[in-house]
Amino acid sequence: MGEAGAACVGLMLGIVGCIPSTTLFERALKSRRPVSVAAGLASLVVSFGIMTSSLIVVHWLAREHVLVFGCAESASFLLVWVVEAWRAWRDANAPARSGERNSGEPTG
Repeated sequence: MGEAGAACVGLMLGIVGCIPSTTLFERALKSRRPVSVAAGLASLVVSFGIMTSSLIVVHWLAREHVLVFGCAESASFLLVWVVEAWRAWRDANAPARSGERNSGEPTG
């Protein structure tokens, strides 16, 4: 695996590491029921496990590419969260639609 391959695999695994927490985040944004703290902690543990175990495997198999892999993995992870934060900020600052109060509750 060359440096380009390590970077591509790191990008993909960074995105895969985001999946548990971003799906929970999306569910919290879309539903009216709150998401439990236990589910949030579990998603963090799973994301941490995916990203750490993949970094350990790359350390064992291709020690010379750990830095490239880790930088690509963390950059893609952070990029996904930048997009999610932007979407949440945009939704939070959107003007209230007709038939809703400012908090998003229906008036009827």
